[in-house]
Amino acid sequence: LAGPDSLSFDTALASGATLLSHFLWAVVLELSGLTAICRKALVASVDSATVALALAAGHATNDEELLQRCYWCLRATMCGAAGVPAAWLDGRGPVKLSNGSLSQMGVCSTRLQVLSGVIKEDLSAKRLRWLTPTDCYTLCQVHRIRSESGSYPHTYEMRLDHSDEVVMRALREDEQSSCRIFHRDADPATASDHCEDYLGCVVPNFWGTVFTLYDSGTDVDSLARRSKDSTQLPLQPRGVACTVGYETNLLGDCPRKVTVDFERGTTRYHMENMQPRWDKKLNSYALPFFGRVKKASAKNFQLVVDD
Repeated sequence: LAGPDSLSFDTALASGATLLSHFLWAVVLELSGLTAICRKALVASVDSATVALALAAGHATNDEELLQRCYWCLRATMCGAAGVPAAWLDGRGPVKLSNGSLSQMGVCSTRLQVLSGVIKEDLSAKRLRWLTPTDCYTLCQVHRIRSESGSYPHTYEMRLDHSDEVVMRALREDEQSSCRIFHRDADPATASDHCEDYLGCVVPNFWGTVFTLYDSGTDVDSLARRSKDSTQLPLQPRGVACTVGYETNLLGDCPRKVTVDFERGTTRYHMENMQPRWDKKLNSYALPFFGRVKKASAKNFQLVVDD
């Protein structure tokens, strides 16, 4: 392993057990080059069949990258629509989940709680990136992409004005469903709210008058009702990022009202849309948008902080 040809180790020809063995010895012998090669191969190969061994190796070596990959593999496997694999619970397969520990055929057993730091760091990083205010503002546009028939599902893209660069994507499957938000690299059609690229969701109330924006945390109560065993994995309960209120105008005799409430640190903010004024020449309500609006619509509005 310490020879000059160690960096030419062909991971494609190595079995999972060989990779793990080489990785552990490389860490012990402080062979940084071989460690990086084996880590890269292990991270790429982690799946539901190998995650127990990879988790044990990641915990033994305190390897953050490997632990992170194991967490998201477990998150997708345990919290997905199918729930925890039955073979993990009844002991029929090589991997067993019991009392908050994941084991592999009696070879190793690791407490899932060792992954608690992964989800805390992930949520903290996402809050820092997406929910931390700055001293400037960024002009963006939201583009809606309908399906071929024009019906749902709808895909949304938030793009920067100056470069048309996509910042994030979202998917809404039908009119009553929530709108799930993902990082720009994700495919909303195949991604789930248990993947690493998940950023949060917008959930409407029954009447469509209140919309709650949640962060990338998990709806733990809903998950527990669907699959109690899934909650053996460390999860961060989702938090409210902001609430949007919308007052409908069924008679059309007055402008619509939009409100936004959110907190930043210990300070609460309340925003309301600027009320348009009646324009006698246009015979309608009007509000200047300074070039930001291309077409007149009752859906256009501007938000200001209400002090």
